[in-house]
Amino acid sequence: MTWGLFFAFMSSVSWGVAPILQKRAVAGADGLSMVEMNAARAAGLIVCLVPMTFLVPGLGLSTQLYTVLLLLALVNNVVGDVLAFVAIRDIGVSLTSPITSTYVLMMTAASWLWFEEALTPFVVLGTVGVVIGIALLTSGKSTGAVKRRAHGIAAAAAAAVCWAVGLSLGKYLTAAGVDSIVIIYWRCLMFSVAAIAIWGVERTTGRRSSASLSSFGAGAAAGVVALVIGGWCYFTSLTLIPMNVATPVSSTSPLIAALIACLFGSERLRPAQWVGIGLIVAGAAAVNAG
Repeated sequence: MTWGLFFAFMSSVSWGVAPILQKRAVAGADGLSMVEMNAARAAGLIVCLVPMTFLVPGLGLSTQLYTVLLLLALVNNVVGDVLAFVAIRDIGVSLTSPITSTYVLMMTAASWLWFEEALTPFVVLGTVGVVIGIALLTSGKSTGAVKRRAHGIAAAAAAAVCWAVGLSLGKYLTAAGVDSIVIIYWRCLMFSVAAIAIWGVERTTGRRSSASLSSFGAGAAAGVVALVIGGWCYFTSLTLIPMNVATPVSSTSPLIAALIACLFGSERLRPAQWVGIGLIVAGAAAVNAG
């Protein structure tokens, strides 16, 4: 039980640290564009994929499952993550992370409609908590332009939808008997191929990059931390403790991201926004506990 909780918590830390690295990668005049950010993440993943190719057994799958994995990578890690980068740029990590964490609620709805899982009082209470939390979190005066703030909130919400669709596809793969580490391997590989291909197309337009090496390194690190380390820790925790214990622990990543952003960055939150973060995290935990 202790090791299971440790791995679940480490997945939360990984998913909380990743947005900080992403912000560093895209911030400033020497920051990466959204396309370059995905290419940098892909470069970091490729370094991890090479040894995994020889160490992970059972990588062969059917054509249908490969297709589902491709959709998962494109929806979750290309479209969804780019939207998250836009949100981080416009409204910061401490606001983006809690809003995107609502993918948990959307996954619950998908599980109810697709996998016919029952709704419970925990789900209802969790939904109410998250809705109230978002209202508190996004209320008050903005330090930036109103239009930019609204754009960032909309991007974060759209990213949550993409993540919910992608992870629902992941649940489908798990139900089909695909091992979790195999899902991680193929998702990372397909994402890397797609990201580098899109970057290559952009390069043919003659656009010159002003990104620095440190920005590229932060982007590569973000990919490894979120997709490899975070994913591996989470799936490892599932082998040691029940999912209704592991998932609430890992769902605290928005709070960790907000704490890091406020302690080591320039972002500041009002008391009501801290209450909103707490309600979102508690609501996500209640949904998963139900």
